[in-house]
Amino acid sequence: MIPGRVSISGRALERTTAAIAAGALRVPVATVRVALADQAGLLGVSVTAPVRAMPLRSTEPEAGILTRVQAARRDIRDELTEISGRTVGRVNITIARAEIREEKRIR
Repeated sequence: MIPGRVSISGRALERTTAAIAAGALRVPVATVRVALADQAGLLGVSVTAPVRAMPLRSTEPEAGILTRVQAARRDIRDELTEISGRTVGRVNITIARAEIREEKRIR
């Protein structure tokens, strides 16, 4: 082991978390807001972002929004723990709006 330490600035950790959340939710990183907090020694994460959804009359199968958001919470926790080396506690996601993906028509 080499003496010394490595630290990640708060801003860098926020930007990293936003990028991870954007990937997990499949939305642009510019639409994601993140707040980090200490929760009894664990890293608490709050994410506000849109969620992508199919039109209501869509014929394409897609997992439900809640199922995808739960999976995103796990992905954010796991990836952020791996990248930052910090133990992530709660991951709260607030869905700000739905972004409707239009079906592509085959001609």
